[in-house]
This record gives sequence, C-alpha cells and structure tokens, in this order.
Amino acid sequence: MEPKPFMIIKDPEVAKLFADKTRVMILHNLRHREMTACQLAKMLGKNVSSISHHLSVLEKAGLIKQTRTLVKGNLVERYYRALAWRFIISYTLSEGLIPGSEDISRWNKEICRNAAENLGIFGFEVSKDKIDKIQRLIERYSMLRKRTFEHVISRQKRSAEIRKPAMSLLVSLLTNAFLYRNSEYLRVIREFCEEIGIDGKDD
Repeated sequence: MEPKPFMIIKDPEVAKLFADKTRVMILHNLRHREMTACQLAKMLGKNVSSISHHLSVLEKAGLIKQTRTLVKGNLVERYYRALAWRFIISYTLSEGLIPGSEDISRWNKEICRNAAENLGIFGFEVSKDKIDKIQRLIERYSMLRKRTFEHVISRQKRSAEIRKPAMSLLVSLLTNAFLYRNSEYLRVIREFCEEIGIDGKDD
C-alpha cells in the first residue's frame, strides 16, 4: 500500500495531534515503510506501550492503517503505514473558521509573529513599529497560499504514476500560477517588499 501524495486535515481534533513531536516522527517514518510498534520504539528511543498508544490514536484519526499482521509464537506483530506522504492542515483551521480550531489559529499567528520578528537573520532589519503590519501581511500571505494549495490538490482527478519530486514540483508550479493571477496576493507581496525594503534590484 503506497501512501497517497496529500491528505488535507479539516478536523480540528485531528489537527491537534500534530502538536505532539512523537506522533509527527511516527508519521514521518511510516511514510517511507511499514513498521511495528517495537521497531518504532527502538528507532525513537521510546517504550513500546507509549508507541502503541500513539499508533492507536493515529489509526482512529485515519492517519495510518494496519497493513499486515505477523504471528511469531505467542507474539503478534502489527505493521502500520501512513496513509499520505504529506499531511496539510487546512487553511480553514489556521484561520479559526471551524469551531474548535481556535488553538490552531492562535498557533498559526504565533508562527507568523515569529517570522516577522526574525527577518533580521536574512539581513532585513525592520523597526519595531513595523512588526505588527508585517505580521498581518505574513498571515494574509500564509492564508492565501494555503487556500490556493488546497485548491490545486483538490483538482487531482485521477491517480497517476508520478515520482514524488515531480509531483511536488508540479503542485508548487500550479500553486504559484494561480497565485500569480490573484490580485490580492500580488498586493500583499508588493506591500511586504515595500515594508522590508526589497526594491527589485539584484543584491
């Protein structure tokens, strides 16, 4: 069973599962191959009972699936695999548009704030009085990009034999193509460039 390329998460309770680093690492490993609780526990340095609990939660949430069962004497080994290569938290949750997604929206705002405050690491020093506006621009950019990304993914009509790098490249290109046609997105990018001092000249 090969994972599908993308899975959009629209349930706030499922989205909150990604706040746990162990669960994220389990999903990361199960994208590449099927594994048992014992194998994951050894790889992640956790006890088997803890990993088994996480696997149960992820399976109930529809993020992983049992692929096969192997019986060795009195021992039953269950193998699991992730259902997607990439899990995307829907923009509707990031914007707090669905009841129960307030924490996810707040987390998204914190990320955008952190991004605004750390432009200096790329040589763009901005005054403190500009941070709030830059944060709002980054939030809007993030929402528009996520919304467009979901739109592109939803256009997939059939499965195809396509390599993961080619799929990522194609989705990225289509996302940018749609954004290029979006006047609000272009306005946000222009304002952002003006605020941080990008003048279009090569440095």
